[in-house]
Amino acid sequence: MQKTTIKLKKAKVGKSPIALIGMPGIGNVGKLVAEHLRRELKAKRIGTLYSPHFPHQAVMMKSGRLRLVSNTIYLAKQKSSDLIIITGDVQAVTPEGQYEVNSLIFRLLKEKFGCKFIYTIGGYTTGEGIPQKRRVFGNATSIAVIEKFKKTGIIFGKSRGLIWGSAGLIPAFARIGKVDAACLMGETAMLEFDAAAAKAVIEELSKTLGIKIGTDNLDKIIKRTEEVMKQLGQANMGMQMPMGMLPPEGSPNPEQGSRPSYIR
Repeated sequence: MQKTTIKLKKAKVGKSPIALIGMPGIGNVGKLVAEHLRRELKAKRIGTLYSPHFPHQAVMMKSGRLRLVSNTIYLAKQKSSDLIIITGDVQAVTPEGQYEVNSLIFRLLKEKFGCKFIYTIGGYTTGEGIPQKRRVFGNATSIAVIEKFKKTGIIFGKSRGLIWGSAGLIPAFARIGKVDAACLMGETAMLEFDAAAAKAVIEELSKTLGIKIGTDNLDKIIKRTEEVMKQLGQANMGMQMPMGMLPPEGSPNPEQGSRPSYIR
């Protein structure tokens, strides 16, 4: 494999679909949101992206087989606008790889599918304590796009720092390519999985997309987190873990340390 490659299936995509990209990152907020939408909306896989810029890893499957790490493209048919969901196992590990992979994804969304709007999802950490009620921060390609979110609870103009990876590069490419886009960021901390932050983003997406999206699966993760915290107590956990955050069973403990203000 010498270059990034996208393998697409034949699929009937409606005119001017909306795209949503959620990749692994801080709190895995983007991946949680994308995977949750994929399941709730019964999206079908229509493509796979492979890249030599991904980590040199293979995924072990339940069947005993294995596969290369990849990004996957799904299609959720909707009455208004179809939704293209892109998520994956990993992101590119080098700056060159990030530019190659994300520019290819953007060209696919603009030139192949003719997307009229692109959402990217990430996690945002302020470096402060995380409130029980998570906020959702946003950045967009133009003031006109920001105005479209005026009646939502999404906070624009308050987040600071850098947006790493797909969450930042794809909207930046969209701005250059004259496609409306917004990056939505659930308030989180630098831990493995933050279901509470993902739920906050999904609640806002439900309003903006006009789609009813259940959150039962995320609620179960949040509840399990609360139960674990009651049993162990934050003082015995070696670090402060906000409500709604719990790594999957068998995952290593998140690294301790400072919490810089940036998203990905």
